[in-house]
Amino acid sequence: MIVKSKLREINHNETTLIFLFLYLSITFFSVAISNICLGIACTTFLLGFIFKQINFKSFNVKLYLAIISPFILTIISTLNSNSLDSGIGYLNLRLPIILVAFILLSIKFERKTLKKAFSILLVSAIFASLITFYNAIKYFNEDILFQTDFTYFITAIHHPYFGVYILLAILSLLEFNIIKNNYIKFFVIITLSIAISFTTSRIVYMLYFIVACFYCYSKLPSKKFWHSVLIISAIASSFVLINKDILNKFTNSFNYNRSPRLKLWTNSLEAVEKTDSYFFGIGIGDYYKEKKDVYFGHNYTNQKKGVYGYNPHSQLVEFYVTNGLLGVLIILFAILYYVLKLKNQSTFALSAFVVLFLFSLVECVFNRQYGVQLYSVVIPLIVSYNFKRK
Repeated sequence: MIVKSKLREINHNETTLIFLFLYLSITFFSVAISNICLGIACTTFLLGFIFKQINFKSFNVKLYLAIISPFILTIISTLNSNSLDSGIGYLNLRLPIILVAFILLSIKFERKTLKKAFSILLVSAIFASLITFYNAIKYFNEDILFQTDFTYFITAIHHPYFGVYILLAILSLLEFNIIKNNYIKFFVIITLSIAISFTTSRIVYMLYFIVACFYCYSKLPSKKFWHSVLIISAIASSFVLINKDILNKFTNSFNYNRSPRLKLWTNSLEAVEKTDSYFFGIGIGDYYKEKKDVYFGHNYTNQKKGVYGYNPHSQLVEFYVTNGLLGVLIILFAILYYVLKLKNQSTFALSAFVVLFLFSLVECVFNRQYGVQLYSVVIPLIVSYNFKRK
C-alpha cells in the first residue's frame, strides 16, 4: 500500500516527458542506457493511465496517423518483401515512432516542464561537445580534422546526426531562455557552434546558416538583419574557403563522378525501373537484403552485384524505392498536414521542422536510431504543443 501511495504522488505526465528526453539526450553517450530510458518512460506512462492521471479524451487520431505514417509504410513495405526477416529488422528499429508519438499526444504538461526537458538535451549537447573537443585535441597531429572519412574519430555520435542534435540544442536554448546570463549564453552558443564545425557535414552547415538567418529575420529590425546576414555569410564563406577538404565537398556535390549521393540516387531510381515497381515499390526487406557500403555505389551498374542494397541517403527517395509512388504521396500528405499545423507556431517550432525536413532529404533518418529518436520525440511536440509566436 505504501508503494502504491508513493506511485500515486508522482506526476506521471511530467516524469514520462523527462524520461523521453533522457531517451533522446543520452544517446550521445550510450544507446543502451537511452533505450532503458524509453522503457522507463513507457512504464511511467502506463502507471499514469492506471492511476487515472492520463486519459485519451483529447487524443488527436488524425495527427497520430500522420506522425506514424513512416511506420505504416514500413509495415506495408515489409509485407511486400520476399525477404521478411530483413524487413522485420527495420520494423523493430522504427517501433519507437508509434510508441513515443502515442505517449506525447496523450500526456499533458506545462511549458516549464518542457523547458526542463529541453534543458536535459542542452546539457547533454554541451558534454558531447566537450568530448568532441577532447577528441579533436587528441587527433590534432594526425591530420584528420575536417576530413569526413575520419570524422567518426572526432564527434560523439555519427557526424551529421551529431550536428543536428547540437543545432536543436541551440534552438532550445534560444526558445526557452534556459541560460539567463547573456554572456554565458553567448559562450555556450559559440561552443556548440564550434562543435558543429567539426561535423564536416554540408547539410548541417547549410541548416545552421538557414536557421541563423531565420532567427535574425524574426528577431532583428531590417537593417540589423542584413548586417547580421553579411557577417554570418562572411564567417561561413571564410571557413569553407580556408578548409580545402570542406570546399571540395561542396564543389563535388554537383559533380556526378565525385558525388556518392548522386550515384546512390541514380541507383535507387534504376532499381525501381528495372523491377517495374513504380506504384508499390520493391519492398524494404528485398532492397536491403544485400546491403552494401555506401562507397561501393559506383558499382551499381555491375550486373553481378545488381542494383539492390545501397542506402539511398534520402528518406524521400527511400520511400519511393520501398513503397513506390503510393509511399511518396502518403509522406507528402503528412508533411502538408504538419505545415498546416505549424503555420502559426513560433520560430523554434518552424526552425526545428525545417531542420528535420531538409536533413531527411539527404539522409535516411529512419535507418539509424538517432534519426528515429529525433523524429519520434521532436515532431509530435512541435506539431501538437502550442508554441505561440512571441
